[in-house]
Amino acid sequence: MNNIRVLDERTAGKIAAGEVIERPAGVLKELLENAVDAGATCINVDIQGSGKDLIRINDNGCGMSAEDLELSVLRHATSKIRAFDDLANLHTFGFRGEALYSVAAVSKMTLTSCQEGASGNRLELHGGKVVLKSPAPSIKGTTVEIRSLFYNTPARLKFLKSDSYERACLLKVIEESALANLGVSYRVTVNGREVYNLPAHAGPLEEAVPARANAILGEEVSQSLVFQEFDEMGLKLFLTPADKLVSVRDMQFVFVNRRPIDSKTVQQAVYKAYQNVRPKDRHPAFIVYMTLSPADFDVNIHPQKRDIRFVNENKVFGFVMHAAGETIFQNARPVDVPAAAPRIELPSNVSAAAERLFSVRTPKPQPEVQTGNTFLSEEAFAPVSSSLPDEVASVDGAVRPDFVKPVCFIRETEEPADYVARPPAAEENRAEQAVSQTRPESSVQTEICAEGDPSWYQGPYHYLGQLQKSYLLFENPLGLVLIDQHAAQERVLFEHYLDAFEHHDIQVQKLLFPIHVDLMPSNAETLLSWAEWLKTAGFELESFSARTVLVRSMPHIIRFKEDDMKAFIVSLAQVIGDPAKSTESLKRKMVAMLACKKAIKAHDQISAAEAEGLLENMKKCKDGMHCPHGRPCVAQLKMKEVDKLFGR
Repeated sequence: MNNIRVLDERTAGKIAAGEVIERPAGVLKELLENAVDAGATCINVDIQGSGKDLIRINDNGCGMSAEDLELSVLRHATSKIRAFDDLANLHTFGFRGEALYSVAAVSKMTLTSCQEGASGNRLELHGGKVVLKSPAPSIKGTTVEIRSLFYNTPARLKFLKSDSYERACLLKVIEESALANLGVSYRVTVNGREVYNLPAHAGPLEEAVPARANAILGEEVSQSLVFQEFDEMGLKLFLTPADKLVSVRDMQFVFVNRRPIDSKTVQQAVYKAYQNVRPKDRHPAFIVYMTLSPADFDVNIHPQKRDIRFVNENKVFGFVMHAAGETIFQNARPVDVPAAAPRIELPSNVSAAAERLFSVRTPKPQPEVQTGNTFLSEEAFAPVSSSLPDEVASVDGAVRPDFVKPVCFIRETEEPADYVARPPAAEENRAEQAVSQTRPESSVQTEICAEGDPSWYQGPYHYLGQLQKSYLLFENPLGLVLIDQHAAQERVLFEHYLDAFEHHDIQVQKLLFPIHVDLMPSNAETLLSWAEWLKTAGFELESFSARTVLVRSMPHIIRFKEDDMKAFIVSLAQVIGDPAKSTESLKRKMVAMLACKKAIKAHDQISAAEAEGLLENMKKCKDGMHCPHGRPCVAQLKMKEVDKLFGR
């Protein structure tokens, strides 16, 4: 008996479908490409559930005859090429003749098509087998309806992700297709709700791309894009300038001959151009269009045609890098700083009350209040706003000096640790001399690292000051200690938050007014796929519209301001994009982001009390030497090294 057998057509078809169709987004991609190849100028997409229940695409393309309709669902049946040599002159998205065959093999599919001036025809298939042929209305174009996707391949169905994540993938495919085909209008509904209604744009590329990007990427990003065109490689670049970088990588698109691709070559070339102006936590938003001869790249190396291979990778990398660099620096501009004082417009019925409330009052002299070692005037505790100038326009437009600049301000940091204030310098010196005369040398060395202190803590420490408002300077018996204030407090907050999350000791703070966060529709769906888990972490999220998420609560230990919360949610949507990540990994990344957003930043002024409290809190950390991202927090400059600097 033979051990090797030829698989039957049905089994082979399902295996082939698995290579092309991994998830509902793969189905949608193939069908959109077919619609564009058919010359459609209007595409309507309807999605139910996560695409498993229904994906319907209707276009106004050229349509198919009854004979072509039946041939279209056969394997390797295509109108795009006739022979292998045609691949070197390919100008369409599809060419293998596998899309409809593969989709039909794992779904219940209905095809309706009609050519202009002819009669329409309908074909219904279950699992790749034709079950019904019938006439259809004579409406030019094609409608493909996919129901019960993967109904006959339960293993494939089992490995699909959550409905929200699958919808996010579907919307991502539509966003890419819409940016690639500007002359095509798209109308997209998900579960009966309109998500996109994008009109066709027939104008110049430099006008059409920002107009379409406005609906997909948002107004702020689309208006900041700068355009540059190059003859070589038909390169057209839309990039955000160095002062308008974003916090996520999702706004990066590369198209070769209008085909959306994932190209590390092009992406790294763009990043290389930003290398001297891009902070580590910021990313460029870009849309790259390239028009190449089909012989200059190979699109047939990936089942889903997402990856391509350039004939000359080095040439492409070098040219894109120099072109992007030229675009960035030719469009460099100073940061916009508003010069006008803010003006408040109030209804007429409350203007009189506001006038009395904000009338000029001469402040009375206030006695000084002593708090520990710091002297503050009581004015320092009055409500202030760091964003308001010394003189602010009142309701009627008159400038009123109501807001007096305080002597100092109190900034919210982590809960301060208990510490003992140092005695005055003279008394301290006398105490140290007395101790040194009454104890042996070995006991002095023992106090450098007292029992219970971490090994890096070589005390006692004396605070000296701040270097460039970024590094804290301490003196200890070994020499000079430098502490990165942002990294240090990031570590303290990270361990504090992580401990609260692990022990489920999270007090939730309900928001009186929900915070509206605008995201790309695909990102919003991704974020909502984790809504249940995020609720256990204190964040209650719900959908408000296709691109807006409401934040109704946050953990009490965070106390974000509205702008900080918006920035955090936007960043979080990028971090949690893959549901395959374990919740433990997500938890650590989320807590690290919270700590980073909440920690004091470089160039923030802090007081001596805050600096000493931060050092004491670092002692309690499991790893006080590194921030959550692995960067060092503490550097020790020993006296021997200082002596060497002066040749001693």
